[in-house]
Parts: sequence; C-alpha cells; structure tokens
Amino acid sequence: MAMFKYTVVNSNGGKIQGTKEAQSKDALLQFLNNQGFTVLSIQENLGFDLNQLGNIELTGMSLKDKVLLSKQLATMIGAGIPLIQAIKIIGDQSETKFIKDKFDEIYKKIEAGSSLSTALEQVGGIFSEVQINLIAAGEKSGNLNEMLEKVAEDLDKSKDLRGKITGAMIYPAIIFVVMIVIMVVMIVFMVPQIEQLYKSLGADEIPLVTRILVGIGGFVSSPFFVISLVLGIAGIIASYRYMVSVPERKMILDKIFLRIPVFGNMLIKIQLAEFCRLTAMLMKSGIPIIESITIVAKAMPNEVFKKIILDSKDDLTKGNTLSIGLAKNNINEAFPTILIRIISTGEESGKLDKVLEDMYKYYNAEVEQITGNLTKLLEPFILVVVGGMVAFLAIAIYLPIYTVGNFIQ
Repeated sequence: MAMFKYTVVNSNGGKIQGTKEAQSKDALLQFLNNQGFTVLSIQENLGFDLNQLGNIELTGMSLKDKVLLSKQLATMIGAGIPLIQAIKIIGDQSETKFIKDKFDEIYKKIEAGSSLSTALEQVGGIFSEVQINLIAAGEKSGNLNEMLEKVAEDLDKSKDLRGKITGAMIYPAIIFVVMIVIMVVMIVFMVPQIEQLYKSLGADEIPLVTRILVGIGGFVSSPFFVISLVLGIAGIIASYRYMVSVPERKMILDKIFLRIPVFGNMLIKIQLAEFCRLTAMLMKSGIPIIESITIVAKAMPNEVFKKIILDSKDDLTKGNTLSIGLAKNNINEAFPTILIRIISTGEESGKLDKVLEDMYKYYNAEVEQITGNLTKLLEPFILVVVGGMVAFLAIAIYLPIYTVGNFIQ
C-alpha cells in the first residue's frame, strides 16, 4: 500500500488536506467520494516512510499515545461521561498540537451527528481500519468502552512486538556502527601518518596491505565518496519506493524478504501471529468472518500474506471454508500445514475464534523466542566480521612500523 496526499472539499465548502494509506489512487478516490467529499487532488507521497524506522508513525502519534488515548476514552465512557464531552476533554488536555487538531475535528463531526467510528475514519491518522471496525462493532453492540479497551490492548501488543524486534536489532547495529567509525578514523587519520613516516625514512614501497588501506582512505576522504554515498542512499530509497508503489512489484520484494535466513522465518511468524490475533479479535467482536478476513488482509504489510488472505476470502464468498481457501491459495507455503489443519478443526467445532486466539499465543511465543535468540545467532557472524576487520587493520598499520624498524637497524 502507498501513502497519498489529498485535498477535498466537505459538504460545508471547507477545504481539507490530509494523508491516507491506500492500495491505489483510484481506491482512495472511491473512498473519499463515498465519504461525501468533493476531491480536488490526490498525489502519492513519495517521501521516505518514517513508519519503518520505529515507533513514530506518519500520523505524528506514537503507539504509546494511541494506547493512552484509547484507555482514557474507555475509562471516561465507562464512567458515564458522554462521548462528545470525553472527546473534548482529551483534545483540550492534550499537550500535542497534532492530537488537539485531530480531536477538534472529531468533536465537530460528532457534534454534527457522526458516530465515533465514522468520525475517526473521516479524520484519519489516529486508528487503523481494524481498530475503527472494532469501535464500530462496539457502537452497534452498546459496548463502546469495552471495545476501546480492546483497541488499547491491540495497540499494546503491537507496541510490545515492535519493541522486541527493535531491541533485538539494537546490539548488532551498535557494534556495526562503532566498528565503521573506528575504521574510518584509523584509515583517514592514522594510516596517512604512517605512510609519511615510511617515506621520510627513505624506505622503499610500502607493503601491499597498507597500500590498499591508503587507497581506501583516500577514497573515503574524497568529495567523490560523499557524493557517491548520498547518491547511493538516494538510489536505494528511490528503488524501494518504486518497488513498493505497486502491489505486484512489492510482492517480488516481500517474497525475497521471507527467504532471508533467520529474518525471513521471523517475518513469517510475525505475519502469522498478526493474522491469528486480528482475525480472532474481530470475530469475537461480532464481525462476520468474510468482513473480518477482508479487514485483516488490508492490515497485513506483506503482499504474499495479503494475497493469500484475499484469495481465501473469495473462496469464502463461494461457500468454501477458510481452511480450504488458505490451502488452495498458499503461495510459497507461507501458511504452515499444521495451522491450516488447526483452523479446519476450529471451523468444524464452531470455535474458530478461540483456536485462532490460541495460535496467536503460540506464534507470539515463537516470535519472542526468535527475537530473544537473535543476538546469540548473530554473535558468531559479528565476531567473524569484526575479527576480520581488526586483523586487516592491525596488519596494514603495524606491518609498515615493523618494516621501518628493520630498515632503521
């Protein structure tokens, strides 16, 4: 899915600008028209996706903020405070301009007669489609505060998962960055001094290893390296944006990601855990299976899983079961056979939501184990790489010194 910037006019003639994620420009156009807006312009946002860097999303809200907002709303509504008053209180008390502005818009829409779920969908930038559908289900059943607590729980689980993955990657990243900095400092500052010393003593040609290091140092300290680095990073970002802008191209990229040793297995387990968790949560909230599967498919970031789930939904509409659909459309066997069999058992027993909830716990435990062991798995690789770099630097730096010592003697 791509991020788009849009400009629309509402029924009162007011101009509204915003950003929203959508499958395509046409899909967003249809969505905005269905909301009663007159669309002036839609442009794909080609900027770098900050959401991939961690907890802060393009919306300007962290997951922590969203969890807090959900819990505040649930508590106030549960205490008998009218919804519109609760929205105003949160907006007035917030210290963040983004939240103030968003809740002011939501307040105006609810005051004009919209439901909370409709207002959240129209305003955008706060909750995902899954969470908005949970809120809508809570409004229909009269259990809005309970559903808001579920939304907070859902966001909490997402925050914990993201934190585990980020935490597992911090140690290798720090080691790598520190090693690169040390290498650059030694190449740029120490090696040239050794070279000058070597030449000042009238020694012959410096050793080959040192010449290689000097050549690297000359390249790293040249303007050409900086230009190449900037162009290289820009090229990688542009290539990535090009690949993910169309589902068919993103599918190719996602297939590659799923085949990466260790990381690919972790990505698969994360997707399976999310599928089980979201489907179980939506079904337990009273949302029909076909609608639940449609919502879950849109929430899946990996195109392989998205396509499998959407194709399985088509089988559901034809009268087949979810397990049959998953088995039939299982690209690269992304869904394990054992999971499909367990889903089939849940369908036969009428306890599909319970079975999926149990499988979420299983896959979540698997993800925790993988992220917990990731540092241990990477340690041998890090040691080999760091050891090789240290050995190369030591030889390149001390070999000339040793040679100079012999030359003086």
